[in-house]
Amino acid sequence: MPTVRTPHGQVAYEIHGSGGTPIVALPGIGDTRASYRALAPMLAAAGHTVYAMDLRGHGGSDAAFPSYTSEDIGDDVVALLEACDLRDAVVVGNSIGAAAGVHASLRSDRVGSLVLLSGFVSDPPGFALLSLVLRLMFVWPWGVALWGMYRKTLFATPPADADANTAELLANLREPGRLAAARGMMCASKAAIEARLSEVRVPALIAMGASDPDFSDPAEEAARQARLLGGDNRVVMIEGAGHYPQIEQPDATCRAILDHLGGADHGA
Repeated sequence: MPTVRTPHGQVAYEIHGSGGTPIVALPGIGDTRASYRALAPMLAAAGHTVYAMDLRGHGGSDAAFPSYTSEDIGDDVVALLEACDLRDAVVVGNSIGAAAGVHASLRSDRVGSLVLLSGFVSDPPGFALLSLVLRLMFVWPWGVALWGMYRKTLFATPPADADANTAELLANLREPGRLAAARGMMCASKAAIEARLSEVRVPALIAMGASDPDFSDPAEEAARQARLLGGDNRVVMIEGAGHYPQIEQPDATCRAILDHLGGADHGA
C-alpha cells in the first residue's frame, strides 16, 4: 500500500484508474478508504484517477500524530498532491473530509474543485457541550462498540456488505491509538474553517444525503454551505442516502460528480 510521508507520520492511500482528472477522496471519522469501495471504481471506469486516502489515525495510516484537526487532514491532502505531483485535482470529502478539503483548497493551488459529501464545514449547535460528551463516550473499552451502534443510525440505505464493512472498521478502531484519533477528530472545532469559507475560490459541489440524520434539515444545510463558500457552487440532494452518499447511493453520487467535473471544465 502506498503512503505519503508527512512531518509527523505516514498516511496511506490507494489508487484506482489512470488518466483523466485526479480525484482525491477522503472518508469521514471512523471510516477508511473502503468508504469509496463502490464509487472509486466507477469514477475510474469513467476515465479518472482516484486517490482514496485513509485519514491520519485510521486504516493503514499511522496513529501517533500529535493532533487530528480538519486542518491537519487538509495538510495531509496537500502533502499527497505534492508527493504525487497532482494538479487541478478534485478533492472529494465526506463528513469531516469536507472541511479538510476546504482547508486544502485554501493552502494549495493544486486543488481545482471540491465535492462535499454530506460534509461538516462548521461546528454543530452546542458544540462545546457536545465535545465534552464525546470525550466521555468514545473511550476504551466501550467507545468502539458505541461508535458501531451510532454509525448504523447514519444510513438511510445500508449497503449489502454493511455488516462485513462495520466489522472491519471496528477491528481497525481497536488497534492502539485509533479510537483516540477518532475522538480527537470528533472534538476538534471547525470554527476556523467556517470563518474562511468565503475565501474559497474553486467551484464546489455540495452533494448532501437527502435523509442525512446528522442535520435537522439537510437541504437547508446544503444551501447554507453553497451560500457561504466563495466559489461557483451547486447543490445536489442524493435521494435514498443518509450521511454516506458514496456508500449508500454510489451511482447517483458518481453521476453528480461527473456532471461537476464537466461543469468545472476538468478534462474527461
